[in-house]
Amino acid sequence: MAIENQKNNFIYMSQIIDLPVVDFGSNEKIGYVCDIIATLREMYPKVNALIVKKRFGGKKLYIPWGNVKKIIEDKVIFANTPSGNFEEILSLPENEILLKDMFWDKQIVDISGAKVVRVNDLHLLREELNIWVVHIDIGFKGLIRRLGCSNIIERFLQWLFSYQLKDRLIGWKYVQPVAANSNNNLSLKIPQAKLLELHPADLADILADLGTDERVIILGTLSPTAAAETLIELPMKVRTLVAESFKPPQIVSILNEMPIDEVVDLLAHLPKKRVNGIFNLMSPEKVNQISVLLQHSEHVAGSLMNTEFISAKPAMLAGQVIEKIKSELKKKESIYYVYVLDDSNTLIGLVSLRQLLIAPPEKPVIEFMRKRVVRVKVDSDVKSVAGQFSKYNFTVIPVVDKQNKMLGIITMKDAFESVFPETREDAGDKK
Repeated sequence: MAIENQKNNFIYMSQIIDLPVVDFGSNEKIGYVCDIIATLREMYPKVNALIVKKRFGGKKLYIPWGNVKKIIEDKVIFANTPSGNFEEILSLPENEILLKDMFWDKQIVDISGAKVVRVNDLHLLREELNIWVVHIDIGFKGLIRRLGCSNIIERFLQWLFSYQLKDRLIGWKYVQPVAANSNNNLSLKIPQAKLLELHPADLADILADLGTDERVIILGTLSPTAAAETLIELPMKVRTLVAESFKPPQIVSILNEMPIDEVVDLLAHLPKKRVNGIFNLMSPEKVNQISVLLQHSEHVAGSLMNTEFISAKPAMLAGQVIEKIKSELKKKESIYYVYVLDDSNTLIGLVSLRQLLIAPPEKPVIEFMRKRVVRVKVDSDVKSVAGQFSKYNFTVIPVVDKQNKMLGIITMKDAFESVFPETREDAGDKK
């Protein structure tokens, strides 16, 4: 095959789509290229067929790439058609994709920029009779190339602003289709190692711009812990859609890695039937915890609290408490203080991590704990809770019942997001 007027080994798909296809022997026009088929059996998709729309009748024909003999760029494709006819394309063979249908004008993930971008063209590498997809073109230059006005616009920008348009390409190895026959929806596989390099908030930015199916696919490639950290960063309406799309065992594995207050917040937005299905797969102890918290009104402190915290008895030694922190670290959302409780779980004091680190290991916590502890009641209004944070500049405040028994903790972040929900919604709108 020869590609005339091509000075290098690269060509864009837009230079092939819509070209007339002519029989190599008879010069009879067969139709027009409407798509290109590539196989996923190699590291880079290899072009192995054309989809040609016939001149009359609108039928689409499958022409093996081996029958293509010559391409005159922007003019015509010559194909060897000894039989004068080709099999009409009804479905794709396994591991083959339609490049135009799958990629043009679809959204893909730009890992380096942590955002979702639009595909404008595909960058192809040619070597004699072989062509591979090597880059995804996401730049404005790719769009105007497809529109056929790249030369005019580039000259205009150069003349008026001395600005030269540059190609914006993403390597194929960073963006690959998940399913070979996923022709209606663009499902992408992003290397897990690359995903794990992103901060959960950055990954949430990406997921927020994708469809629900793509979100589920990407979260499914992560560990439950990483998926939980990312899910928390998503707007609640997106979280809800994702939770409803996962199979119960999958969402439960993620929920088990989330702070209990975040779990309660999410389940409060799910249909009762869905919640019951999730409860059936959780431990009775955790179901009881969540059920109790779900009963609290969203306007009181109980709806915001996390029941997972670290406590100690007054007689415990500083060294013992540090060992307890180490053993429970993975189970807790965050550790700011250790709360000292008596035998009836009444809050009688707290110690900070700093106090524990500088105290002699053999010293009982009762001897250096802070006895005056600011706390809020479980039925306190969330506005008064936010006021306590503002007044004392705390990061965390404990929650107690009427008998001062310790029930949980509230973080400053949760308190202010409850009082000013538009803060989280604004962040969600930007995603």
